[in-house]
Amino acid sequence: MRILLFAVGAFVLIPALAEAKECVYTEKSFLARVVAVDSQKRHAYGGAGEATSETPLLREKEIVLSFEQGPHSAYTKYILDILDKHCVKATFFLKGSAALANSVAVRDVARRGHTLAAGVWSKADAGKPEDARNELESALAAVAKASKEPVAPFLRISQRALAPEFQAYLEERGVSLWYADIESGDGDQGLTPTAFANRTLARLKEAGKGVLALRDTSKMTVDALDSILINMEIEGFKIVQIVPTANFEPKAEVSEKLSLPAAAAPPRVARPAADQRAEQQRRDAPRPLARETPRVAAPAAQPQRRLSERENAARQTGIGDDIRQ
Repeated sequence: MRILLFAVGAFVLIPALAEAKECVYTEKSFLARVVAVDSQKRHAYGGAGEATSETPLLREKEIVLSFEQGPHSAYTKYILDILDKHCVKATFFLKGSAALANSVAVRDVARRGHTLAAGVWSKADAGKPEDARNELESALAAVAKASKEPVAPFLRISQRALAPEFQAYLEERGVSLWYADIESGDGDQGLTPTAFANRTLARLKEAGKGVLALRDTSKMTVDALDSILINMEIEGFKIVQIVPTANFEPKAEVSEKLSLPAAAAPPRVARPAADQRAEQQRRDAPRPLARETPRVAAPAAQPQRRLSERENAARQTGIGDDIRQ
């Protein structure tokens, strides 16, 4: 089976997954384009990266969906299911340590046709150039090892003022930096999923286009994502998937130091609100009334007949013949 994708002005065919929902993509689809990015020629995208580029990556109302800090042993699967439902693809900037700890989830991301990339290894941002280089190499190598699939040379990082030595190293390794244009703020406290979805849509309208940053470790994202995507499509937004022109090549010495932990039972987590609502509706559904078993009236008691002298005498003498005449 193959699916049709519209990429950079031409139709292309790529293999589809037997388990995935069958989706046919055209320029009018919600997922409108697949854009091949050359990290050797351009080293920054989104945010400040767009401001310094003469050729914008996206057109008006085009959005790159991105998820970071994952994968999560439970929430990532829910997110993948929602993306399948809407026939859209995203870029997962996975944390290196989390990728090794949840390799099944990483392989599921790859199996469903999304772009694998990296955040950092474990720290939020590495300060020293040497630490930053180690974080970069370890993170991308970990995603490759966990997925057993090629990884895009894309790095999601929040720090904009990078050391010149680290920027030069990124160019040497052919890795591009990805910044967020729209921060969802899915870690903010005090928001309901509906309020979060509405706020995200308002930020998308204000930005007009760009890279939307969500976290697949956030239950808020899981609960609100379906609503966000529905309203994005209603408002005329289009999703763009980014793919690399060349994959990242991990260093052998770095990969050899990484190991996948033994399989462990996934932690118990709160289910998404949609699942909880379905369960509550099932519990609240009216139950059929129990059928009452009809009561059968007991036979009326027969009045006791007064015994005659002859009957009394017969009982006393043990005569067994019927003496009633």
